[in-house]
Amino acid sequence: GPGLPRWSWKELRLSWNGPVEADQQLQLYLLSPQTKLILAIVKTGLLTLFAFFMFPLKKTAKPSAMAAACLIGLTLSTLMPGNVKAGQFPSVEMLAELQKRLLAPDQCLPHCADLERMTVDIDDTLVLSLAVHALEKVSIPLPRSQVWQPGQVSLDNKPAVLFRDREETIWLQVPAGLHRVELSGPLPPGQTISLALPLKPHQVEFFSNGWIIEGLDESKTPGNQLQLRKISREEEQKPDFEPTTLPPLLQIERTLRLGLQWEIDTVVTRLSPPGSTIFVEVPLLEGESVTSPHLEVRDQKGLVRLGPEQQRISYHSVFVEKEEFHLAAPETEDWLEIWRLDISPVWHLNMDGIPVIHHQERSGRLQPEYHPWPGETVSFEVSRPRGVEGPTRTIERSKLSFSPGLRATEAVLQLTVRSNRGDQQDLILPSGAELQTVRINNRAQPIRQQGNKVILPIVPGSQEIELTWRQPIGISVFFTTPEVNLGLESVNSDVEIQIGRDRWVWGVGGPQMGPAILLYGEIFVVLLAALVLGRLRLTPLKWIHWLLLGLGLSQTGLEVSLMVVAWLLLLGLRKQQGERVRGGLFNLMQIGLAALSLAALVILAYAVQNGLLGHADMAISGNGSNSYLLKWYQDRSSEILPRAWVFSLPILVYRLVMLAWALWLAFSLLKWLRWGWECFSEGLLWRRVEVRLPRRRRKKRSEKDS
Repeated sequence: GPGLPRWSWKELRLSWNGPVEADQQLQLYLLSPQTKLILAIVKTGLLTLFAFFMFPLKKTAKPSAMAAACLIGLTLSTLMPGNVKAGQFPSVEMLAELQKRLLAPDQCLPHCADLERMTVDIDDTLVLSLAVHALEKVSIPLPRSQVWQPGQVSLDNKPAVLFRDREETIWLQVPAGLHRVELSGPLPPGQTISLALPLKPHQVEFFSNGWIIEGLDESKTPGNQLQLRKISREEEQKPDFEPTTLPPLLQIERTLRLGLQWEIDTVVTRLSPPGSTIFVEVPLLEGESVTSPHLEVRDQKGLVRLGPEQQRISYHSVFVEKEEFHLAAPETEDWLEIWRLDISPVWHLNMDGIPVIHHQERSGRLQPEYHPWPGETVSFEVSRPRGVEGPTRTIERSKLSFSPGLRATEAVLQLTVRSNRGDQQDLILPSGAELQTVRINNRAQPIRQQGNKVILPIVPGSQEIELTWRQPIGISVFFTTPEVNLGLESVNSDVEIQIGRDRWVWGVGGPQMGPAILLYGEIFVVLLAALVLGRLRLTPLKWIHWLLLGLGLSQTGLEVSLMVVAWLLLLGLRKQQGERVRGGLFNLMQIGLAALSLAALVILAYAVQNGLLGHADMAISGNGSNSYLLKWYQDRSSEILPRAWVFSLPILVYRLVMLAWALWLAFSLLKWLRWGWECFSEGLLWRRVEVRLPRRRRKKRSEKDS
């Protein structure tokens, strides 16, 4: 078939200031390569004519009009679109995103495999049968023991390939699906076998005549450790659960957190040497209910199991609120108890009993700590402190940001609200506002507006609230921020307006601490300088010429503007006082004037280009503001947030003003250049300098010539 042409496309990036409505349309005007070729030829011809009429060989009637027309053509040609470099495709961000997707782990990780059940069968050998469910091809850890090693491992009745990690854990790779794994090996010498379960099965079935299994609850669900123990016929009649005969040494830490909801965190720590399994019954407090699923509770006691290498275990409980409660250390030598109380400010506590060991934690927060001996008790009386009259919530900070576009305005309101109880906060949005999102503590909330009202849920403590809405009003000549009612007085109010690059800001207003336009002060200084320079007779420029020149150059900077002023003044000084300069200083003066003239012309050309293609710099400053971001601040505000306003014009108006200034500069520059040439060539262009030799050298040279 026919081949495909290898096109080299160009990419243009388009951006918008502010939000875009769905019904907005975009029109593109494209120029063909032939049209760009014609424009390039016209640009070259106009440049040639400009150079011809700039330096005429003989005087003509009015060459300035032709040269000005050429300069206008050159100015308009600079506004035509130039070459655009094609963007890199695919971009670095896209490649990074594709790599992230390619290397992303499976969604099921780390729970891609599960053990449905495990069967333990003991006769002459120990056989473990595992029913494995795998969603993906993964590796699973197998049960391990320090005294027993499997002699054979099979996967679906086939020999399995195993590998061992640094922690001596045996891993088996299984494909996706349902599989049967079997481990078998001879019984080791001894009376007990401890099995560690890195991956716990949901249910364990045990078959044996002379052995018992420990570590299962009533539903046959194991913990992290199982213990197989060989027993005699007389011991078979004993109950399944019985504390170990070896006296353990444990430490039980109970932390009572008395807040809006009473909770208890209990940590059981082994103090005796490791190597043996510990089973102990920890009595619960009156009104305590364990919520941790891994702890079995029987007869108001928690059945705690610690494996041979397990150092500690913890569980969480809820506690019934009471006006009075007691803590008593049981009469036992199996463990030591430590009590801590984390008391919320919503409660007032009176304590009676043994003294407190520590009153504060390391961070300085009040947290009484007790180390009771067996049989010692502490009594507590709990009551709520009396409330103090005043507001229950406050708005500590608010930030209102507006991004006006052509047809719509997007607004973002950020609040920091602190409250000492649960409540609601009513916000009234501006008329016509359409709520987009509501986020509380960086989490999206399904909250809808009711007319112009938005009801926000407030919880005790501090919360960060962010609301985003859109209004069907766009940027205008006089833009005023809409009225937003918080329903509560606030402090530290910030108001921001993001002005796009398509607007020319002329005036701003709002709270006292905000932006200011410093260009007006510069214009006043330029006016005073123009009045002074207009009275000098060194140049043909009048004060109005100096004023227009200064206004145009104010967008390029003070230093370059002074260079243009110095160029004109030095040319006038050259015409009046140039002949008085003698010797080689005259030639140095001419060279300096030529270099300064070239620099001044470059500056004027840059000023024209910057005015026609750049952005208006109004020297906006104050409170962190600039030409595109206006910021105001108010320390205290009423229910209605402070409002601000901006007076701006489309950037096209600035372009037309700078175009008119460029046309005026083109006509005026022709006269100034002709006058400048007259000043530069007044009298003579270059002075011949005679170098006199010393008398002895002149005498030798005359003798040599003779």
